[in-house]
Amino acid sequence: MDARTSQTAVVFYSRTGHSRRLAERLAQQVQGQLLEIAAPAYGGIFGYMRAGYNSLKQSAGAGRVALPSLAGFDRAIVCGPVWTSYPSVPLRNLLRAMQDHAGGVALFLTSGAHSPPDKAFETGAADLGRAFVATACVPNGVEGTDEEDRMVGEFLRQFRASQPAHAQD
Repeated sequence: MDARTSQTAVVFYSRTGHSRRLAERLAQQVQGQLLEIAAPAYGGIFGYMRAGYNSLKQSAGAGRVALPSLAGFDRAIVCGPVWTSYPSVPLRNLLRAMQDHAGGVALFLTSGAHSPPDKAFETGAADLGRAFVATACVPNGVEGTDEEDRMVGEFLRQFRASQPAHAQD
């Protein structure tokens, strides 16, 4: 793929809609294609409990997540919630599947702000097998505020700065 026609995927998982809204915002800002991770086993109250259990166990939740194809995309923003201090199980499955993805990968997390995001970033990078080109963790409590705008703006600056100069023309 020619760098001048670079394609960015914004891949997201959202149980409550918060991560979806932010993923849509990011996709619009980077002119990327929005792709959703399907994880129906985590819907409803029992799915919520299963999600927490699988996250605490560091389980991949095999068979519960349908990952979109990233063929044809040279960059990706992975967006979704933090569960029990880790990226959600659907995000972790995607990151593990992306280890051979040659392009830059950024991680944009949403959280209830119960713990610092450092552990989630480190775990995600370990799942991916390399460092992210940009990271952010936006607490649900700042939704729709100037603080959210500031955090999204800083993330986008990091992400754009990581793009090769010839692709920014």
